[in-house]
Amino acid sequence: MRSNLLICLALPFLWGCATPMQFVEFSSGDTLSGTLDRGKGEIRVVMPDGEVLSGTYRVTSGARFTISTRLGGHYGIGVTPRVSIPSKKKIYALIGKPMSNLLMEVILDYNRWTRGGYGEAITNDGREYKVIF
Repeated sequence: MRSNLLICLALPFLWGCATPMQFVEFSSGDTLSGTLDRGKGEIRVVMPDGEVLSGTYRVTSGARFTISTRLGGHYGIGVTPRVSIPSKKKIYALIGKPMSNLLMEVILDYNRWTRGGYGEAITNDGREYKVIF
């Protein structure tokens, strides 16, 4: 029984934190596959010729929403506990490959609760992509 519980608790860590992404080129509609790896803080994209662009990302902001309610109180005195929960993150990355001239700039809105989001990417040779999680 204990071993089953341990396995159930360990499975999310074994799967990792990689979220698949799809890059759709605006002009042609061609698609690329990629991943957002929260564990490593890395974005990876496989280009049409098989070249893999990768690099670390930075979180530029994290929107938060607050839940609060008024509890009790007499004569206008009460307690208002607040819970602040982070939701969306703005992610920025400039990714590439060593010994290659190709670079891609990626800007994303990512919701860590739904593991969904969207964004845009552009390469230094002018290809523009819509990014979908």
